[in-house]
Amino acid sequence: MYLIHDKSLTTEAQAELTALGAVSFVPWADRTKPPASSRVLLYLGDEMLRELALLALERQWEVGVLPHAEARQAMAALGVKGDLKEVFAHYLDVPAIDSEALTCNGEVVFSSVVIGRVLALRPYDINRPPTTWALLSGALRGLGKLRLAAYTLTTAKAREIHMAALGMVVVGQSRSSLVHRTLTEEFGVADGRLAMLSLAPRSVASYLVFLLRLLWPRKLKLSQLPNSLSLVQTDRLHIAAPKGVDYLLDGKPVHASEIEFAVLKEPLRVLPGPAIPSTREKRTSVDKETVRLNQVPVDAAAEPLLQRNLPVFTHASEEDYRELFVSLRDNARVTPSYQVLMVLSVLLALAGLYANSAPVIIGAMILAPLMSPIVSLAMGLARSESGLMRSSLRALAVGVAWGLSCGVIIAWITPLEIPTAEMRARMSPTLLDLLVAILSGVAGAYASAKEEIAKSLAGVAIAVALVPPLSVTGIGLGWGDWDMAAGASLLLVTNLVGIALAASATFLVLGFAPFKRARAGLGVTLVILMLISAPLTLSFSHLVSRENILEHVPRGDIQLTDMVVHIESVDVTLGDPATVSVVLSSEHTVHASDVDQLKEIISEKLGLPIRIEVQSNILR
Repeated sequence: MYLIHDKSLTTEAQAELTALGAVSFVPWADRTKPPASSRVLLYLGDEMLRELALLALERQWEVGVLPHAEARQAMAALGVKGDLKEVFAHYLDVPAIDSEALTCNGEVVFSSVVIGRVLALRPYDINRPPTTWALLSGALRGLGKLRLAAYTLTTAKAREIHMAALGMVVVGQSRSSLVHRTLTEEFGVADGRLAMLSLAPRSVASYLVFLLRLLWPRKLKLSQLPNSLSLVQTDRLHIAAPKGVDYLLDGKPVHASEIEFAVLKEPLRVLPGPAIPSTREKRTSVDKETVRLNQVPVDAAAEPLLQRNLPVFTHASEEDYRELFVSLRDNARVTPSYQVLMVLSVLLALAGLYANSAPVIIGAMILAPLMSPIVSLAMGLARSESGLMRSSLRALAVGVAWGLSCGVIIAWITPLEIPTAEMRARMSPTLLDLLVAILSGVAGAYASAKEEIAKSLAGVAIAVALVPPLSVTGIGLGWGDWDMAAGASLLLVTNLVGIALAASATFLVLGFAPFKRARAGLGVTLVILMLISAPLTLSFSHLVSRENILEHVPRGDIQLTDMVVHIESVDVTLGDPATVSVVLSSEHTVHASDVDQLKEIISEKLGLPIRIEVQSNILR
């Protein structure tokens, strides 16, 4: 066994190694001394190791790398971990394995070649593995300046691929990098091919999603790579960058406009370090190539993304936008079917409101066609399409007019004039109703954009409940109850504005419109939303105050001076002070003194002065 070393190996270290096993020390100047098929240990820096690699291939040495301060890349690639004596002792009897010999522009690659900005895929020092936070912070650096560059790839079988990518990483058989820690073991098969992973997110959002998936504990399968990641496996690969590209060859910075990769036919006989299992797959030669482009931009799709910072969200293709736009334009038309459905849904909702029947009201929500023109309006706001906005507003106006007319007429001809519980539920909207509208707008826009889940629009219609507040507004106008009409109309406007704003924002996120086109329409909608938020906030504040009082009012049996009373139900009317209405059950008549004592007990528990209103029931 031979040990080729540089001047940094001291005589004391040589003596310690000699005590562990028989070895001949060879200075760097005499590096050609070991004969063919010898076991050769190397105490050298990365550059010397790279220079010696071709000689090791030629003579078929069994090569093992010893820990050296300047050999971090080779140590990472070969799993060298531990101090000098530990690794030396490990090499005394470990069997050699065949390893791919990958070259980049004629230079041997120990670990990988990183092209462009793919910090998330760089290999790391096996002796100093980074933390998850270090990996993530490094990948996030310069997030606002991410841009794709043009590359032309030519494989061994002369397949030419024109693509845009943030960067690439090319590896042979190193298993010490984040790439192999994240991907399945099938990536390390010794099949005589290199592997090139290209990262091409279409937006900052998709880049962040990729980072999170990369750091997920569960490994990725090569058959299920993320959309922004492509894979090429071949034995030769030529990469051309028209404007030149910076790349890192095992951490060494290089600049070139063309890069040639090749897997040499003869394997490199390697002694695996302690961090790599000594048993590997037998090296085979695979004639086929693997090209998985997924959804990375290639050919014409790559042009719009080149030499510009990545957008925050992925832009939808023109074909996707065209199909959705045609569908939404049709939904914004005032057709006879739309008007018939509108009248039927309002009449059904009115019947449910008067009958105080929630199932009937839900049926009206499903039947109502109002959701479609609101989503169309949202797209018009997002794209600043005045024609689509006009037709959507016209459809909404017609639908609202039919709803109000039906509500007023039914209120006039129906002798009932006492609001039911279902009616009262639509008369006091709060911020919670605005939240429901916003979530429904997001769901409605997403369901409209994704054809496979468009059937979910019925569920969205149930959630947002547009027709019931419209019907209650009509009833309030018919009865001349302006408070009722005002409360229900506030809920209606809240739903309309919340859905339109949230759906517009969703279309922006899905890439159907750039933000600068949507600023004007979204700005107006946001102003309206802020205006209606004021009464909603006040109403929500009252709701919180009322619920807080209800929570602290005692229930059940309470001992008074002369008797035990049972509090069955409680209601609160806010005021200064608040009025607490209770229903009591007792075996004897409740007197004024008992009411005063009960008031004092409740006020003490609440810590607030109150007025009390008592309804007494005699229990026998």
